[in-house]
Amino acid sequence: MVKQNSAATPFSVVLPFWLAYVVLAGVGLHYHELWLDEAQHFLIGRDSESFSSLYWNMRYDGHPRLWNYMIFILTHSFSRSYVVMQVLHLVIAATTAFILLRYSPFAWTVKLLILLGYYFLFEFSVLSRNYALGVLLLFIVCILLREPRRRLLWIGFLLFVLCNTHLFFAFASMGVFFYLLMEYRKGREWLSRRFALFTSLFVAGFVCVIIQTRVPQEESFHHAHPAEWLSGKNLSFAAFGVIRGWLPVPRVKEAMEGHFWNSYILSEYHVGPVVLVLLLAFFVLLPGMLLGRDIKALVFYYVSFFWIWAFFIVTQQTATRYFGMVYIYFLAAWWMAGGHWEAAFPGGARVVKVLLYGILSIHVGVGLLAYEQDIVRPFSSSRDAVDFLKKKGLDSQTIILDGYNGGPMISAYLGRQLYCTTTRKEGSYVIWKTSYWPRPRPAIGQEIARDPYLQGLNSYVIVSTQKLDTGRIEIGDRVWRLSSLASFTGSVAKENYFIYQSKSSQ
Repeated sequence: MVKQNSAATPFSVVLPFWLAYVVLAGVGLHYHELWLDEAQHFLIGRDSESFSSLYWNMRYDGHPRLWNYMIFILTHSFSRSYVVMQVLHLVIAATTAFILLRYSPFAWTVKLLILLGYYFLFEFSVLSRNYALGVLLLFIVCILLREPRRRLLWIGFLLFVLCNTHLFFAFASMGVFFYLLMEYRKGREWLSRRFALFTSLFVAGFVCVIIQTRVPQEESFHHAHPAEWLSGKNLSFAAFGVIRGWLPVPRVKEAMEGHFWNSYILSEYHVGPVVLVLLLAFFVLLPGMLLGRDIKALVFYYVSFFWIWAFFIVTQQTATRYFGMVYIYFLAAWWMAGGHWEAAFPGGARVVKVLLYGILSIHVGVGLLAYEQDIVRPFSSSRDAVDFLKKKGLDSQTIILDGYNGGPMISAYLGRQLYCTTTRKEGSYVIWKTSYWPRPRPAIGQEIARDPYLQGLNSYVIVSTQKLDTGRIEIGDRVWRLSSLASFTGSVAKENYFIYQSKSSQ
């Protein structure tokens, strides 16, 4: 078994590369426009009145609350601006980068390729979500695993916290638990009081994530379909999820149009079933081959991998941040195994090196593309829409939101709640209840006809996520004239906005 190199890289060597990364991440955050999920969790933290109300407000989100509690503390102690969330995320991403550069056992070139790759340059640094916090804590666990017997209770505490960051890191926590179970299997040490306390911390964390990720069954936005879990469709989706996690390459056409995000060239349209099976087998077996004879690292990886694989099969949820967890799990396992491949391939180290560097180089190419596109194009059109409202002095008027999913970003940038035609009340974040997402979506005339509040207004601005028909809207003996003011389209996340003025002519 390859032992980890405990020697840290000299600070003087790390510092210039780390500062360059911090500048890159900071610039990326500055130019990045918030999209739905970022604004959603920011607003739950900002607009909740207490920890208990925050917990209740997230009942339909299916996420542990730690990230939102952190935002709550910042927005209630320092500033209600979304910038505090981005600063927090920058601190987390920068700390993760420093730990990776200084303490990971990887070759120096590998460290730089990892940091410049898609996940660390863009997905888990520029997009302010709870994933970066989980990566940071997992990497700290990797450091503590160099001396697992001395740091056992600290590891247990971190596993508890990891479970409260995201379900995916609860999977990683389970992998770490079995890693340490292998460490303590000799001499029945796993029956000791110290290991029992460690186990209690892990179990408590896992119970917390189970409780927090449960959502009310009535009007739940997401539904599981057990009868389809082992269908060819679901298994094929899960297979593509693993492959895309390793090769997050967007479709060429969509990338050229600025829609690289959550776009995949590796799909059923380009990959046949035979190639799919071969690629899946390769990326399932590759980590095992690279980890060599380190049984504990293998146990960590494949336990974590099993649960994320099951998640793909059951939920069928598509997002690069989900698929990328197989890559994050591998980095952690590779760290635990010492960061080498020579022991596993004593006669073919050069081939393995070329293969691994090739994958990491693909990550760098996709990362640079994503980073550049997010700077030159709006990720979401929300900030441009709000800038227009402020420039024209329309932000002081009554603003009506048409399109529930477009509200959080506008609310985050305006700094206040908005009246929504869907819910018929003011709000900021969305609630994932099916009744709030009607299909088909009613026309604006239908919304006005059924809403006495809108009928009582003589003039207001409508911010819509879809193009509306302009002209006359007649409701009873009243007439409103709807005129177009501006439109903002072409965003990376396809979050577009159309702004209208509605005035009563009677």
